[in-house]
Amino acid sequence: MKHLLTLVAVAGSLFFQSQIAQSQPKEQHPAGEIKGTVTDQNGTPIALATVYAVPQDLTLNDITPRSVKSDKNGNFDFRGGFELGAYKLYSKKDEEAYLDPFDNFYADAKADAPEVELTEDHPSSTVAVKLGQKAGVVAGRVVDADTGAALKATVFFVDGQGHGHHFESAPDDGKFRALVPPGKELTLMVRVEGSPSERMQLPVAPVRLEPGQYVYIDLPVSAR
Repeated sequence: MKHLLTLVAVAGSLFFQSQIAQSQPKEQHPAGEIKGTVTDQNGTPIALATVYAVPQDLTLNDITPRSVKSDKNGNFDFRGGFELGAYKLYSKKDEEAYLDPFDNFYADAKADAPEVELTEDHPSSTVAVKLGQKAGVVAGRVVDADTGAALKATVFFVDGQGHGHHFESAPDDGKFRALVPPGKELTLMVRVEGSPSERMQLPVAPVRLEPGQYVYIDLPVSAR
């Protein structure tokens, strides 16, 4: 009987300690914070650019990285909430032809994205993020080589790794406008669908533009 009372007392003590442990708050790690400034290649602050913070130990929860817009002075602030760890910072602004750094067609393999390390000792980081190079612009018209009539077509640009984008020409005047990555040698193709048959034409020479360069070209397509 004495042994039974002892066991009951020990069990009661362990249960009481367990309840205390569960009622106590768990140790919280400090929330990480990232803020800074977005600039162009010349160091000029850029307003309304999108900044991405991409964790370097990606999980299923990180498929869509956090993003924030810079203010009128080019400053951005994610306002905390980051898990501690390493992050790379990327930026874009489509409206001014600073395009998506996650798109393989536009991504610049030579670009050096800044990386920050958030730790318990240093949970906050202020960083300068540079936009990549401006895209080149190819504009023009797709027309019938025999009649000069405007054609509704799809204009393709493809790089040496097989990455590409397509752009549609307007059905009423055949005009198109394409944003292309600078410094890449691109193959241009045109596809016209409909009567009398589908037609495709390859360029005489590859397309290669400098950052911010604008090129106008008419694309006459012959029937086959």
